[in-house]
Amino acid sequence: MTSTNYFKKYEYPNAELLCYDNYVIGKVHEGATVDTELAMRMLTDVNESYKDKKVIFISNRKFGYSVDPKVYKLVNPKKLIGIAIVGHTKEQKIQATIEQTLYSGSFGFFDSLDKAIAWAHSFFPELRNSSTG
Repeated sequence: MTSTNYFKKYEYPNAELLCYDNYVIGKVHEGATVDTELAMRMLTDVNESYKDKKVIFISNRKFGYSVDPKVYKLVNPKKLIGIAIVGHTKEQKIQATIEQTLYSGSFGFFDSLDKAIAWAHSFFPELRNSSTG
């Protein structure tokens, strides 16, 4: 569903971003760490792609990886208005709970990418009846 209709793809040594109309899906390789350097590169690319638009960030955590808590200080919750974590393990849910305390915008944990995308669409009423990803 979501793999073919993104408008921009960014690739990094240990991660990738797929940009859709009102949300971006980030995937980080197994065992990697999202540190401030990687987060700055990703946020710069998100800001470049979306300009003045508000956007939801979906972190697809199919594989386990670490997030440096300092990265949340880099996020502007007026631009990045929501963060969705997609995970399947108890450890991922615990990590998401910790990360939620570091971010002042909307935050959700989901067990599927489709649920996270539906949540992202809920922020944009014009997309609620849309079938596109």
